[in-house]
Amino acid sequence: MATMVFMRFGWSQKTLYTYTMLKVSSLAWRVQPRNYLLFACHFTNATAQSIQDARFYNYWYNGGREKKLALAGNKEDDVTAPGKVTAAVIAAREEGKNAEK
Repeated sequence: MATMVFMRFGWSQKTLYTYTMLKVSSLAWRVQPRNYLLFACHFTNATAQSIQDARFYNYWYNGGREKKLALAGNKEDDVTAPGKVTAAVIAAREEGKNAEK
């Protein structure tokens, strides 16, 4: 399920990048007088989106996820294990339940 959410995010990232580059940046360039500050902001935003898009594809399609799991010493099954924050929340809930008894 989590994989599907990330996959949809990748497509929405691509859509946002395309919309920003084709529509919004060109609009900022076409207005008279030209609004260079607005164009620079949109260009910077589109650049950041394209970098995030490249990172997404590297992680999910070019083996970045497998490299990260190998470096961390995790196996595929261990990915679903709760992290430190989740474990702390679960422990706090257990303490709360014990205090109520």
